[in-house]
Amino acid sequence: MAPRLITAALALAGAAVIGVVSTAVSTDAGSVAATVSHNGFMIPGLLSVAALGLLAVAMAIPDGRPILLVIALLGAAWLIGIPDTAAWRSLTAVAGGWLLAVAELAYWSLDFRVAGNDQPDIHVRRAATIAALVGASIMLALIPQLDLSAIPVSGLELTAAGLLAAAALVAVAAVMAWRLRPSR
Repeated sequence: MAPRLITAALALAGAAVIGVVSTAVSTDAGSVAATVSHNGFMIPGLLSVAALGLLAVAMAIPDGRPILLVIALLGAAWLIGIPDTAAWRSLTAVAGGWLLAVAELAYWSLDFRVAGNDQPDIHVRRAATIAALVGASIMLALIPQLDLSAIPVSGLELTAAGLLAAAALVAVAAVMAWRLRPSR
């Protein structure tokens, strides 16, 4: 199977997983969808179906603009559908990483269609980049779930840690921009 079709199928499958999970758990009384409607699964279900349809259209025509709306619809379906319990809310970070992977795979599929890039080393590098990006986003999003009561919540130490993190972020962005610059 062609790499473009593989990445498109993975993006659609990932979107379907988020849609199915958010719709399946939305009947719990603690979810926003269940408090709004007696059929709690309708709102996340409709959002998920709309997102899947829009993603299929975006894959059929080489246009990346609808992908942002797809991710927003799936994120809304997730947030409306999941119950308000600690176990499900803690999985929101994982769902965010999953949605990031869906978006990256969808854009990757469109890149194949537009540019025709079909070289194995490009596949390996892009897959590794996506895996690192999703893994880092999940790890960063899970930080609030940790019990970090020994860490100061205010004061000079927290300000210094924030400035250090901002400097590290700028340094990483500068290195990435330098490596991704067009060669002349």
